[in-house]
Amino acid sequence: MIFANIMKDKQKEKGYWSRLIQKYRFVIQSDNSFEEKFTLTLSFLTVFLFTGLFIFICFLFNLLLINYTPLNKYVAGKSSSEVQKQLSTLSLKCDSLEDVMLNREVYLKNINNIINGNKPTPPKEGAPFVIQKESELPFKKSKADSLLRQSVEAEDNSSIYTNDVVENNYLVFFTPISGLITDVYNTKIKHFGVDIVAKEKSRISSVLDGSVIISHWTIETGYVIMVQHKNDYISIYKHNSLLLKEVGDFVSAGEHIAIIGNSGELSSGPHLHFELWHKGAPVNPENYISF
Repeated sequence: MIFANIMKDKQKEKGYWSRLIQKYRFVIQSDNSFEEKFTLTLSFLTVFLFTGLFIFICFLFNLLLINYTPLNKYVAGKSSSEVQKQLSTLSLKCDSLEDVMLNREVYLKNINNIINGNKPTPPKEGAPFVIQKESELPFKKSKADSLLRQSVEAEDNSSIYTNDVVENNYLVFFTPISGLITDVYNTKIKHFGVDIVAKEKSRISSVLDGSVIISHWTIETGYVIMVQHKNDYISIYKHNSLLLKEVGDFVSAGEHIAIIGNSGELSSGPHLHFELWHKGAPVNPENYISF
């Protein structure tokens, strides 16, 4: 009985392989004369092999077509080398702009600290700038902040570094306001500008082309606006009644930026307190401007 079952299974296996390799004839005949036009002898195994080979060739052809032709632009997740270069360039530009903006932020804070008599916070030299807490900022001397540190140290010793040498560099300064000077520049009493009395609601003009870096209100000096000019010049306008420009605005020489006023605890009447700084040190405005 067992032998009969084994023989039966072998016959089934033999019948399966025989059907797989058994050849069949594919004939195309004429409908009228039954003449044979085309004859092809095939087996199931041959059909499977040819079908698999055809599928593999189609897959290989499509793969080469996508990788080595312009069609790869339309495939999700793939981009051309030109697009990749543009993305890399844009990434580098973004990093550079971020560094510039962070350094500019520290620069503006240091200017504000100088005006308010606080200690500046210089960034670490020779390393990428990273926003840090005030307690973590380095305070080592460097060439970049030597002038700034010199002025702060002089102020701590009840004096301040002043620059009385006129370095106009062929710049034509515009008169900030037409009026009468009531208090002149005097470093001995730490009066680093001139006080000008003018008509009520007189408009104050920028002395040079530049960008507004400070436009705010303080208890002592009231409404204050500060403009950064080329060649390291900074002009400061205090005790205004109204500010006409905001931080980041570009102003031209002679353009109105504020209105004269009497704001702040240090003001004794409507006037303009005007200061001119060059390379981190105050200078006498009368050496540069004809009031």
